[in-house]
Amino acid sequence: MKTPRTPFSFSLRRLQKPRCLGRVSPSRSCFPLVWCRNYSTSNGPPSQEPNKLEALRRSIIARPPQLSWDVMSPTNSALLNIALNDYIPLSCQARAYQAGARGIETYSAQCELPEGHHLVYFPLQKTAKDLLADGTDPFPNPGYPYVRRMWAGGSIEFNNEFRLDSKPVVCKESIDDVTVKGTGDNEKIFVDMLRVYTTGDDFKSDDSQQPGSLPTGGRIRERRVLVFLRESPSSLKPDTGKVLGDPASNPAERERVVKAPNAPDFSITLTPTPTLLFQYSALTFNAHAIHLDPQYCREVEGRRGLLVHGPLSLTLMLSVLRSRLSPGEKVRKIDYRNLAPLYVNEPIRVCIRSVGYEDEEPGQRVRKWELWVEGKDGGLSVRGTARTV
Repeated sequence: MKTPRTPFSFSLRRLQKPRCLGRVSPSRSCFPLVWCRNYSTSNGPPSQEPNKLEALRRSIIARPPQLSWDVMSPTNSALLNIALNDYIPLSCQARAYQAGARGIETYSAQCELPEGHHLVYFPLQKTAKDLLADGTDPFPNPGYPYVRRMWAGGSIEFNNEFRLDSKPVVCKESIDDVTVKGTGDNEKIFVDMLRVYTTGDDFKSDDSQQPGSLPTGGRIRERRVLVFLRESPSSLKPDTGKVLGDPASNPAERERVVKAPNAPDFSITLTPTPTLLFQYSALTFNAHAIHLDPQYCREVEGRRGLLVHGPLSLTLMLSVLRSRLSPGEKVRKIDYRNLAPLYVNEPIRVCIRSVGYEDEEPGQRVRKWELWVEGKDGGLSVRGTARTV
């Protein structure tokens, strides 16, 4: 029986291979494929020479940084509060929202940007023709056959706050490192992205470093690790009915579920819906098909349904963390890893646990936290640590 089309369905034919292959016009944002090798379906050792792999790595790291300008308007933060309203308790909402600022017009220019809300600013400013076939940014993409992109983890340092004062702000994104792990069909390329956010007033033009330079730390300093998986038709397992990443259809995967070692001090449970995923995609200007098109998820990615955004699960963890802080206490840093996918219409549990204090500097006491997100089977899907002061 044919799978029903959805309002967000893409043409699967155009998603079989990225369009941005080989050398392209300088006007396009896609990057040329500088290295390729013949692949086999075996799980044996890779056949490429080390110097070719190093050439690929260097070519990705050498890509020039991207600048994304925005205006720190209350609109995006207010809309994120509205999108989360039906899924998290009021105590986990932004402080301004708790205080009664429900409409955009009620926000003061002195309101601080809540931790994690910067993720819905600085959208990707590229046209549809400049995106890859799955709707993603070609900037970090290694090229074919690494066509399946996932969010592996990262860290965020909050050095100074932004205000919702509608002033210009800027993000500088660069590729900091590239590593290859695994062999054969399981080979993966990890791309470590560095994003530095600051105000337009703090931004300084520098002729020696195009297209510009930012203060070393920035107001927010973020690392994102993306993993690119090989195109692997065998992972869809059409003859067995098993779907990649679906413990319900694969007993071997169910046995690998990892539980959190400790009970949380506080947790919330929610079920992400297609509406929430669409709204978060819209707020982040994210066209990645794994969040929008169920048919693409099943037939191209081999997943059982729409995937929850990595930044959305991070936003939820920071929302729960904020609800446990004392007056005046702020998040200083969070580190996290995405261990397993989270799916739409399946309950998730966001957990937090305080693990004590330590004196980091004279007169400064840091509180340490464990944070994690559990999937519907109770297994760890996201795991992180945070420090607050």
